[in-house]
Amino acid sequence: MAVPAWGSHVIRRPLPGGLEDAAGVYPLAVFAPPGDFEGGLAQLAASGFVSVVMVPDPLLTDASRLAQAFPVFRPYKTHHLIDPAAGPYAPDKHHRYEIRRAWRSCSVDIVPLASHLEEWLGLYAALVDRRAVSGWANFSNAYFQVLAEPGRVTAFRASVDGACAAMSLWFAADGVAYNHLNAAAALGYARGANFALYDAAIAHFAGAGVINLGGGVAAEGANDGLAAFKRGFANASVRSHVCGAILDAARYAALSGSHSDNGYFPAYRAG
Repeated sequence: MAVPAWGSHVIRRPLPGGLEDAAGVYPLAVFAPPGDFEGGLAQLAASGFVSVVMVPDPLLTDASRLAQAFPVFRPYKTHHLIDPAAGPYAPDKHHRYEIRRAWRSCSVDIVPLASHLEEWLGLYAALVDRRAVSGWANFSNAYFQVLAEPGRVTAFRASVDGACAAMSLWFAADGVAYNHLNAAAALGYARGANFALYDAAIAHFAGAGVINLGGGVAAEGANDGLAAFKRGFANASVRSHVCGAILDAARYAALSGSHSDNGYFPAYRAG
């Protein structure tokens, strides 16, 4: 559903009793400047939504303005960056070693995703199975078919003796390059192909602005392996936040019942 005050969209989600709530697009919500946050909340309330929740892009939206506009404003994830203003690209000692090791056996090419879509779908399906990915993070094949249209993403392919070892998908817009998704085969894990993929992508997007490598698997405070991997390349970071609002207090309370104080927002969707 379009939200004109935000110059953006939300996803309508059904609730019991014919009700709906709204969520920002996954993984990051983007507002058209200047972003009338209060006006957008009023539009959603007038449309009958019970609540709204989202994670705005932390590089494109001022956190202080979000904190003022959204009653729910909670730390979510740390995004690891390569920011030219913070200095040159300088991976840590461990990553420099792994990058050199990966380049000894891997080659990396920029490829049309459409030409390698079946390879990517196979790698991604294995990732979903291995990591038990569920919900919105488990993207459909139809989603990737859209991404494979020309100009949508930049796809990097790491190979070992011609065999596909890993692939990585990136977006670039509004002065930011975003690492979207990565998936590797067993061969890729054995040869450290993801280190070569990131090194190649960072070199490719140098000069294009800030490079957002994204966050880890878990929310703020957890030190998971993916976060450590991305942190080793980065020279800066920024925190994203969960932003939300109750738009219909009576219906929200009725839906939440005894779960109203569980710390999750919206409370009725906990678990």
